[in-house]
Amino acid sequence: MFARMFAAAVAASALVAATAATAQTQRPPATLAQAQPAAPAAQAAPQPSAEHVAIARQVVELSGASASFENVIPAFVEQAKSLFLPTNPDLGRQFNEVGDLLKTEFQPRVNELIQGIAVAYAQRFTIEELRRIQAFYQSADGQKLVRTIPTIMEETFGRTQQWSQIVTRDLVARFREEFAKRGIRL
Repeated sequence: MFARMFAAAVAASALVAATAATAQTQRPPATLAQAQPAAPAAQAAPQPSAEHVAIARQVVELSGASASFENVIPAFVEQAKSLFLPTNPDLGRQFNEVGDLLKTEFQPRVNELIQGIAVAYAQRFTIEELRRIQAFYQSADGQKLVRTIPTIMEETFGRTQQWSQIVTRDLVARFREEFAKRGIRL
């Protein structure tokens, strides 16, 4: 479930980014390596060695983070299809066929993302720290964490939604109260 939620969030973000890029007629970088990091701190970080990145990648994989990206490309394909299908409803079968083709073509590109994440880890953790993190993820407790995180995230998402609705409702009520004290009805 967490992977699906994450993939949907990533797909929505990508859709917004793609729409903005199209509107500005800018071409996105051909690869993740050509993309500029979002944070200035990432730009200043030295490039880690291949060994450092390899250990970081193992941590990313052991943590389960890389598995959460398995459904990202199919989600992107579905989002792209939803852009075209409303104005071309008679092409549904063809969109499904092309979508299946593009899923296969683009799935290997998930590796670019995982590699970029590994570089980010390597820039922020020493090799020794990464080895300790790796050892944790290989331990029984680390494996339990990896198995349990999706359920915790799903529960957290639900609790966060419920909490935000209650807090928003209470804030709106307080706005009304404070404005009523000022003789203004909202």
